[in-house]
Amino acid sequence: MNKQNLFQQILILQIQLIEISCWHDLGNTDFHCWPLSASSQNPVPFSTCPGINIKWILPPPAEIKAGKAFNVTYDLTFDSEFWTWAVSSAGSFKLNFFASSNGGITDPVIAQKWCENTACPDDSKAANQENCCIHHVNVHSCPLAEVELVKNGLCGPWIPSSGSIFTHSKVMIGSSSIREWTSQILGLYTVGETSLIAHFKVGELHIALEKSIEVLPKTICGDDKCEEEETCSTCPKDCGRCPLKGYQIALIAVAAGIIVSAFLTVIGYSKYKERKLLWDESWILDYDIIVSEAATKHFVPSCVSLKSGNSGGVGNIDSQLFTPVGIYEGKMVAVKNLIKSDFVLSKLIRQEVKNVRQLDHPNLVKFVGGCINLPNIALITEYCPKGALSDLLQSESTPLNWSFRFSFSLDIAGAMSYLHSKNVIHGRLKSSNCVIDDRWSVRVSDYGLETYRSEESEKENEKRLKDVVYIAPEVCTNGTRKSFEADVYAFGIILIEIATRQDPYGEEDFATVKIGWKPSLPDLSNKVYDEDVKCPSPVEYNKLIQECYSNTVSERPTFDIIKKKLKKMNPDRRSPVDMMMLMMEKYSKHLESLVADRTSDLEQEKLKTDRLLYSMLPRAVADELRHGRIIGAEQYSACTIYFSDIVGFTNLSGNSTPMQVVGLLNKLYTCFDSIIDNFDVYKVETIGDAYMVVSGVPVRNGKEHASQIALMSIQLVNAAKSFVIPHMPGEPLKIRVGLHSGPVCAGVVGLKMPRYCLFGDTVNTASRMESNGQAYRIHISLSTYEILEEFGNFDCEFRGTLEIKEK
Repeated sequence: MNKQNLFQQILILQIQLIEISCWHDLGNTDFHCWPLSASSQNPVPFSTCPGINIKWILPPPAEIKAGKAFNVTYDLTFDSEFWTWAVSSAGSFKLNFFASSNGGITDPVIAQKWCENTACPDDSKAANQENCCIHHVNVHSCPLAEVELVKNGLCGPWIPSSGSIFTHSKVMIGSSSIREWTSQILGLYTVGETSLIAHFKVGELHIALEKSIEVLPKTICGDDKCEEEETCSTCPKDCGRCPLKGYQIALIAVAAGIIVSAFLTVIGYSKYKERKLLWDESWILDYDIIVSEAATKHFVPSCVSLKSGNSGGVGNIDSQLFTPVGIYEGKMVAVKNLIKSDFVLSKLIRQEVKNVRQLDHPNLVKFVGGCINLPNIALITEYCPKGALSDLLQSESTPLNWSFRFSFSLDIAGAMSYLHSKNVIHGRLKSSNCVIDDRWSVRVSDYGLETYRSEESEKENEKRLKDVVYIAPEVCTNGTRKSFEADVYAFGIILIEIATRQDPYGEEDFATVKIGWKPSLPDLSNKVYDEDVKCPSPVEYNKLIQECYSNTVSERPTFDIIKKKLKKMNPDRRSPVDMMMLMMEKYSKHLESLVADRTSDLEQEKLKTDRLLYSMLPRAVADELRHGRIIGAEQYSACTIYFSDIVGFTNLSGNSTPMQVVGLLNKLYTCFDSIIDNFDVYKVETIGDAYMVVSGVPVRNGKEHASQIALMSIQLVNAAKSFVIPHMPGEPLKIRVGLHSGPVCAGVVGLKMPRYCLFGDTVNTASRMESNGQAYRIHISLSTYEILEEFGNFDCEFRGTLEIKEK
């Protein structure tokens, strides 16, 4: 491209810039605001614009080459103070979106809602302050080197008398609920300092945000000047070609010859073997055979006990499945099912399988094979029956001393050191991927096979969210690919889990923690006296954790160094077998304590159950049912039955809400229940406002049943007289009571929600006595009266003969 063409291109871009007229007072404040009606004759800005929050989200760069495009993002929000000021009579700004005769909006709440909810026109040219809150948003620029446009080093105070200014972005409009506005600047072409202005029109108000930017000359390859950014390799036209010296050519040739010779001589045969291993398919297994053999031999997945939720009780444990299993060559294997819609055995997957098959370490879960036929895509690995390390650590039923914990840490460090020596990055290291075999050794799983393991499921995203605590901050924030140092970071989190025997999140919710959050160091103070609980090297252990999960990548140690430090911390050199025997001995003692605690808990729960059962059924009947005995109906020759209801309850209910009626009855019956506990009576049931009590059933008490019911009735009536209706304190609560004595038949009815019910004419007569009674009076039958007369301490008034239905 020659200079003439370049000049023409720049000229075209300059001509495309649009000129508009507006007024900007750009003082030394965070932002600038002035009335929409301002002009060169009236250039007075507002002294203050309260409640406006405007800022750059993606500010313009401090320097940029001329002609280079870039984006800027800015944010404008309003506090409640702004809306009050905007509609106040003291301010000159009005949200005048009604006809001008209305005077605009005067209510700040209405103004805010209008600005947030009013839909602007589709065409920005049709937008104005009456139909759109933010009816103009764009970005301008003012080259400060242009003397005619600049006064006192600023674009202004007014630009210029004609208002000419360059516009670099498309005009946008919208509601005040929009937070971020992004404009594209196609390029600045005047070299030197340029003022970049983000301009808003809100109602009758201008708002502007300004930032200076230095426009540098554009680097042009071919202008016969070798500038700093140009080299002989990037612009040979200006800087010339890079010559290659003779000795360099000789060295390159010799080195290339040596490398090629060594490569062909040393790895020629190994390449043949690797290629053979690459295309070997002996690892491909039949899913149905593996799973069906496990089902035939009645193998089931292993289970581990985990503490449920955040409960602090030792006994709160759930049984959780660890992993599905299968049978391969007579041995149990772990089956990890992968959710995939399609699967192609590509060369990349073959290469991954080849690499994993070559790994062999006592603390790695060995790859056995894979299933590649849809829908049963699965990985088959060695089976570790003790479950995941995370499950074991959080199981309170399994005591672990620090010798075991150091052993676990060393096992993981050893496996990771081996992987890193083979140039394998794990990338998914966490406590749930560390499993325990039958020798109580920890073995690392889920390494390698990146392409094979990739799943297409929502659960995979949920897993990633739960595992964010194990991900190094540089991986989370910068998207840096997985690294050896990131594996060390994850190991630091596992060290915290081993020390605390808790989930790494502790009391935090994994869904709300921010990126980069990490758990605090464990409290390993030596205030405890149990040697198994006390860490032998608390300071060194916490220092190792700090080094492992340091935010500075270079400070993290390698796994070889970690192994040496862990060995120095552990004073116990006993073999795993000895530690296992000691742990089993302590486990048996712990189990005895656990059984005792469970027995005590069972007794407490039994008392609660008995109290609940006795509140539903008579004690004698409840005891018979609890022992599994059948309760038959029983005839009682004499008893006294009490019935009461609320006078005018229908009208009272009609003037009350359902919740108020429930509250009333609950308060009333709670009062009645506390009174009847003082008498030899049994509460049969409550139906709506009806309250039924009996004496002499199920425990016979001679003729005392009439006296007990009568004394109880007197107290209940007195209680009703002083009872205050919660939602109608001025209204009296009137009850009427009916008593009758006679024979009944009683028994338990139903299997679900069993009820102790009374049957017979005595029940009907007692109900009729109540329904024909009067407020605050106890209506008794002749049979009840005759029994009470024998006691001689009751004052009864003869009412006369009444016609009672069906009597």
